[in-house]
Amino acid sequence: MAVNATVLFDICRYKAWCLLPDTCWSTVTTSVIGLTGSVLAQTDTTPFVDADTGITFQSYTSTDGITYRLALPAEASGDASYDVILQIVAPVELGWAGWAWGGAMTYNPLTVVWKNGNSVQFSSRQATGYYVPATYEDAKYTVLKGTGVNETHFKFTALCTGCASWTDFDGNPWILNGAGDTNFAYAFSNTPVEEPANQDSGFSIHDNVGRWIHDLGGARSDRFKEWVTTNTPA
Repeated sequence: MAVNATVLFDICRYKAWCLLPDTCWSTVTTSVIGLTGSVLAQTDTTPFVDADTGITFQSYTSTDGITYRLALPAEASGDASYDVILQIVAPVELGWAGWAWGGAMTYNPLTVVWKNGNSVQFSSRQATGYYVPATYEDAKYTVLKGTGVNETHFKFTALCTGCASWTDFDGNPWILNGAGDTNFAYAFSNTPVEEPANQDSGFSIHDNVGRWIHDLGGARSDRFKEWVTTNTPA
C-alpha cells in the first residue's frame, strides 16, 4: 500500500480528538511505515447481551472503564444511511463521556453523556475546531429503556438517526460501512459539566482520549427493529 502526504493528512485528521497536530503527524508517520493491507487489522469489540434491554451489542471497554456498545440493522452497509442503537456505560464519578463517530474531534457527530442526579443527560455535538463542540442538529436521539444510574455507573441507551452518516470537512457525504470495521474515538473528563440538566451545557476539556476498532458487521442483527420497538418507552 503506497503512503503519500494526502494519506498521512487524512489519517492524522481523523486521529482521536487530536489536540497536538505535530505530535499527531509524528505518530501517524511512524505507524504507517510498513503497511501492506487493511489499516483495520483486528477489532477490539466482543458480543455482549444487555440484561436490561435484551439487545446484543458489539461492545468495547476502555482502559478507563468506559464501555461503548453498538447494534445495527441487518441491512446496514456503506451504501445508504441507517439508524443505530448505542449504549454508553461510565463510572458515576466521571464528569462526562464522549463518543466520536468519525474517530476524531472535528467534523463528525459527537455523542456526549453525563449524570444528572438520578438520570442521564445526553448532548448531540459537532466540533469545527479544537474548542467546546457546538450543538449538532443532524443527529436525532430517542432514549430507550436501559438508561439510568446506579451506585457505581450511569448508562445511556438510545436509537440514533444521523450518528452513522454525516458531511465531512470537505462537504462530502460520509457513511460508516456497516458491513465492515471502523475506528471510533472516545474522550472523557472528571470535571462535572456546568449545567447538568441542560443539553447545551458547557463542559471542560477532556482528561483523556482513546481509539478503538469496532466490528460493525458483527453488530448487525435482523432483530434490530424488534429491539427498538420493545425498548421504546410508552
